[in-house]
Amino acid sequence: MGENKHIKELDAFAKKYVKEIKQEKPSVDFTVSLMDKIEAIKITASTKVEPLISKKVWYILFIVIVALFFIPFKTSNKEITILDKVDFSFLDKLTSVFAFNGFNVSISNTTVYAFLFFGVMIFLQIIFLKKHFNKRFN
Repeated sequence: MGENKHIKELDAFAKKYVKEIKQEKPSVDFTVSLMDKIEAIKITASTKVEPLISKKVWYILFIVIVALFFIPFKTSNKEITILDKVDFSFLDKLTSVFAFNGFNVSISNTTVYAFLFFGVMIFLQIIFLKKHFNKRFN
């Protein structure tokens, strides 16, 4: 109840002083002068946002991916892979290190290419992000 009485007193006080204040009317050219002042304020140079990877790089990446997809279908020999040229004979020496001597694991070429591509993309992303943040903070 005490709060209501306090609120009513504040309301009466505010009404009393609001009635005493003269009502101000803006001048006839108020809008024009306001717009002139707004136009006079110089617009500060806004931050230009540039994409992290440019359109040129996206186009090159798209062409490379399409080429990697269609080149294997154009060749008549299905055994053309980069991994066939690499000598993995050193792995025979490492088999004694692993406990899986009787366990034969084979990894498809697609999986190896996927991991290689993933590694390359992470490496490129680190390079691009490092350049981006260096430009941003300098």
